[in-house]
Amino acid sequence: MSHVPDLPDLSEPAVTAYQRILDGETLAPETPGLESLLNSGLAVAYPYTPNTYTPVQPPHAALQMMQLMHNHLSALSAYAGAMPDLLMNLRDRYQLTRPHDTSVQHLVGRRLINERIAVEHSAARKEIAAAQPGSRKPEDLALSFERDRGGLRRGLSMRTIYNESVRRVTAIGDWARHMADVGGEIRTIQGRFPRSIIFDRRVAFVPVYTDEGEGPSDEAVMITDPLVVAQIAYLFDLFWERADLWLGGRASGRDQGLTTNPTQRSILRELCLGRNQKRAAKNIGISAAWLNNQLRELRLQLGVETLNEVIYWWVSSPDHNVHD
Repeated sequence: MSHVPDLPDLSEPAVTAYQRILDGETLAPETPGLESLLNSGLAVAYPYTPNTYTPVQPPHAALQMMQLMHNHLSALSAYAGAMPDLLMNLRDRYQLTRPHDTSVQHLVGRRLINERIAVEHSAARKEIAAAQPGSRKPEDLALSFERDRGGLRRGLSMRTIYNESVRRVTAIGDWARHMADVGGEIRTIQGRFPRSIIFDRRVAFVPVYTDEGEGPSDEAVMITDPLVVAQIAYLFDLFWERADLWLGGRASGRDQGLTTNPTQRSILRELCLGRNQKRAAKNIGISAAWLNNQLRELRLQLGVETLNEVIYWWVSSPDHNVHD
């Protein structure tokens, strides 16, 4: 890598030294500014008398100074051009001497992702927690069916969160019922939530995120750093507490002894504020069809026929005083 030489210091000490030469003084070699004058051609040593110097007219020294600046610019250009390769070389040498960090791994390719998930699934001894915000493909459900059922049969706890919209998807409904039959717990939640799969709160799989949100489905991040996995598990638990029971398990403590679930309570609050059903569905992040489905279930549960009867019951019920 090119060396960049120092430029002469033509600051106030050099000006003072130049004036002293003009005044005919003798100067010691270590006089401040003298070396800069000699290097720039603004003064020359008198060969016959020690510590005596002759000043050079500045216009005569200008050509030498311009050549000096040109040399420096060339050296700086070469220095800048060599810097990237040098730094990359040093970075590679540095990394070769450090142990590889495997606590965060970028997985590319569905086959690799499924292989890593399968390994961690078989290694799990306590719990599997999965947040699935999208509608899973039939082939993905088929791939996980025997594996998930086998995990439940060997005593694992398995909690799964889906978006409420999947309750009308036959393939997911069939999978959920089979899982619930052998001990799985499935809940649904309205609105958005982050995707994750967590094994024993020891390892987590999450999507690769970009500026636009969740990245391609054939990429994932496998995380084993305890602090990061704990944060992902904590977020899962927050959404789990707010989700509605679908199949398996028991309702959360706040819903025991109540007639309504959190989604139905949100709907009734919106309607009592004077919003129509379409607006209410939009405000709480569900489809109008799903809102109608929830109201139909509530009418059947209460044994009434109209929405007015449901609202009449709601305003005087214990459920009305619940704050979700």
